[in-house]
Amino acid sequence: MSTTLPAMLMLVVGLSTLALAILRRVQSGRSPVVLTYGDDAEGFAGKLFRLIVAALVIHLLAVAMLPASVDAALGRIPALNTPLLHAAGLALMVLGGGLTMLSQWAMRHSWKIGIPEKQDTPLVTSGLYAFSRNPIYVGMVTALIGTVLAVPNVVSVALALSAWISISYQIRMEETHLARAFGDAYDAYCRRVRRWV
Repeated sequence: MSTTLPAMLMLVVGLSTLALAILRRVQSGRSPVVLTYGDDAEGFAGKLFRLIVAALVIHLLAVAMLPASVDAALGRIPALNTPLLHAAGLALMVLGGGLTMLSQWAMRHSWKIGIPEKQDTPLVTSGLYAFSRNPIYVGMVTALIGTVLAVPNVVSVALALSAWISISYQIRMEETHLARAFGDAYDAYCRRVRRWV
């Protein structure tokens, strides 16, 4: 297995997200990145998200540039350290990354990173959002599971679990915001479409 592929896949998703953020800023004049830095629950979630993403990027870059050193320091989880699982992990990273990117673009102007103070864009319920209320997060979790299989060490597992907790928490905060912003329309959407899949 190429040790650079996980980092390259992460880079593609990261660049796609950055490109979308720039495009949305140019189109609307406002940044779609609305993560806060406060001492409240939303600020904590934003800080945790940034920390997990930074740690994941550093980890995958270290694996790509210093694979022998990372393996010597962390080892591999024996039950997951097989060529078949490595290949499955890369496939899940591609699938999850692709779903994340498609879902971000499908939200059009409603896409944000974080919870906006004022909801000034429509609720997206069609396309991928007709099958999952959170296809971006489904994609992210799929890619994280793939990362564990492609790079089976304790740091990958710890980051995947941390991200799962962070994402689950973020979803609940977003649901509260959307229920407040869209009322009965959002309630009806929740009855029609599941949180995950």
